[in-house]
Amino acid sequence: MIKQKFLMAVCSALLIGSMALAASPAAVQDAQRAVYTRPNGSTLTVQYPQVSVEGNLAAGQAITQYFLDEQKKAEQFFQKEGRDDMKMTEEKSYAVTLNDGKYLSFIDQGYIYLEGAAHPTSWKTGVTFDVQTGQRLNWQDLVRPQDAKDFTLKRINNKITLSSYKLSSYFNGLTELPSNYYLDGKRNIHFLFGQYEIAPYATGIVDIDMGKPAK
Repeated sequence: MIKQKFLMAVCSALLIGSMALAASPAAVQDAQRAVYTRPNGSTLTVQYPQVSVEGNLAAGQAITQYFLDEQKKAEQFFQKEGRDDMKMTEEKSYAVTLNDGKYLSFIDQGYIYLEGAAHPTSWKTGVTFDVQTGQRLNWQDLVRPQDAKDFTLKRINNKITLSSYKLSSYFNGLTELPSNYYLDGKRNIHFLFGQYEIAPYATGIVDIDMGKPAK
């Protein structure tokens, strides 16, 4: 009986310890929406996140600053490249794809529509952070050693070719490793390819799930 109680106490202590060590997800909320305009009626609307990490002010600030910098780049492009004789509508927003206390992954998404154009141009860009440091991570940092063979250029091209997407007739395979990625709710690594990048416009944005989780 004494031995059983001792084992139960040890197990309880280990459970409590593991819960204490487990990091909490970051707090993600909408920052103030920003709207920029030009005299010809063009508009740029940006809805990005504000991030905080419990007990780690610097990490939350670093992640938030990334999006502030992206917002500034978008504003500068809008003001510099916008044409007075063509009305432009642009929107940028975000979606959280993973927030598990270790990784915080987003899709930065948006579109531009030029008045009179046949259709808008859309995009999705993945970005992933280490929650505890606020550092942006490359997908190469996240591949488990046992999965390295599945992330060669040849294997990635095989994944694309065998996917259900209708690819462009001129697409003969990537010539360099992709960089645009995000993590899903299971930590699986996904590669994103923009309109016309490897497929026709009608196919839309191509999302390739590599089926392998981050370490």
